Amino acid sequence: MHRWRLALVLLSVLSAALASGASALAAAPAVTAIHPNNGPAAGGTAVTITGDGFIAGSTVAFGQASATGVTIESSTSMTATSPSGSATVQVTVTNANGTSAAVPRDQFAYDPPPSDPWLGLNGNSSTYLGPVDRFVEHGIAYDRSGAIEWAAGELAEEHGQATERGQALSADIQHGMIPVVTIEYRGGTGEFSPDPSFPTEANGSNTLREYVQGFVQSAASILAAHPGKTILFEPINEPWGATTPQYNGGEYADVIAKLLPAARQAHIPLSSVYVAAYGRHWVSQMYAAQPSLQSEVQGWYLHPYGSASASVKEDSGGIQSLPHVQAEMTSGQNNIIVSEIGYCAEEVNGGRGCQHNETSAQATANLSQMLQDAVPYHQAGWLRALLVYSRNDGGWAMQLPGGAFTREGEALSAFARSAAGGGAISVRRHRRGHRRPAPRRASAPAAVSVDTHGAGRPTPAR
Repeated sequence: MHRWRLALVLLSVLSAALASGASALAAAPAVTAIHPNNGPAAGGTAVTITGDGFIAGSTVAFGQASATGVTIESSTSMTATSPSGSATVQVTVTNANGTSAAVPRDQFAYDPPPSDPWLGLNGNSSTYLGPVDRFVEHGIAYDRSGAIEWAAGELAEEHGQATERGQALSADIQHGMIPVVTIEYRGGTGEFSPDPSFPTEANGSNTLREYVQGFVQSAASILAAHPGKTILFEPINEPWGATTPQYNGGEYADVIAKLLPAARQAHIPLSSVYVAAYGRHWVSQMYAAQPSLQSEVQGWYLHPYGSASASVKEDSGGIQSLPHVQAEMTSGQNNIIVSEIGYCAEEVNGGRGCQHNETSAQATANLSQMLQDAVPYHQAGWLRALLVYSRNDGGWAMQLPGGAFTREGEALSAFARSAAGGGAISVRRHRRGHRRPAPRRASAPAAVSVDTHGAGRPTPAR
């Protein structure tokens, strides 16, 4: 009997030692993905966490704040409810084996309050159509392309005097608009096709370095000329059309990986630099080519031409492609703008630029539906701005020479005045204080010139 008791004691000791050793050898938990990767500052977002090493007793933290409602589904999946918070934080899992290491894919972005105003137009500052602030008075305040599209290295002032571009930008701001300034590279073909002049370091080329230097010079010059003003920047319009081959996110990533550190060093807020995003896993391609971008990018722009109520063409078209592309992002996912989207009506301006048979009634219905479908993204806070294409261009126009609104222009104006669009209160506060067009590549903006309308009107972008 004594021997049996001794054996049992030894067995218990050995089992405890083995269990302790196994625990010591077990790996700490790891997080490989979270979904969704953003949510409101008030908290309450149910987040699915994917990874490994999830065991009973695991806890979850969003930054320094503990999550609630933690449920272990399996060793590789668990759910938790986000606490209140702000900015972007790491989601970590802790248990007896340790705490998960920080990785880009565990970043959760708290959405800011909805922006106000949030609507705009490409070509909003066109002066030959009537009063330039006709749309601004309805709360459609963002402006892009045309006279405020810059070539890298252009300055707002030279020798103490405003340049032509600088004058155009100043007028834009004086009329109550919020500029979205696209800064292009020089020497491009201007076509939506692989461009040998696209900035690169391949084969000893200096074009990437020259573009980055020019971008920083232009952006810094603009901000210095307009201290305290809200100005957004886009590095290259629709780069997915100019890479070799087209839709090569890695080639564009090489540019952005050099540009963002240079912009930061020049004290250009990275939250005002909107990097091009696209479907077809463009964002993932960028991350694969330049992993640093998984935490560097703080804002993105998209051009989701297409269906008013769907995601099409590998999530590259349609307003509802936005959440799919956003899900690939690991930073900047709470700071997105749509800087081009629209529908072309064949009866307007002779249907110039239209590629499909769409009547004005159909284009207007699509525009109205798209705007309504975008409202939840704006109300969530992560869609900062949506700019319709275009105030003045061909069948895409919202307004005709002489000042009359097209049917689409009337629909946009009515939406802007509605509660969903911001409403009259939003407008007063601001004034106090489916189918895409033929793609364009632009390496250098058109020169500003005075035409018979008496305006500083550039050649139409499309």
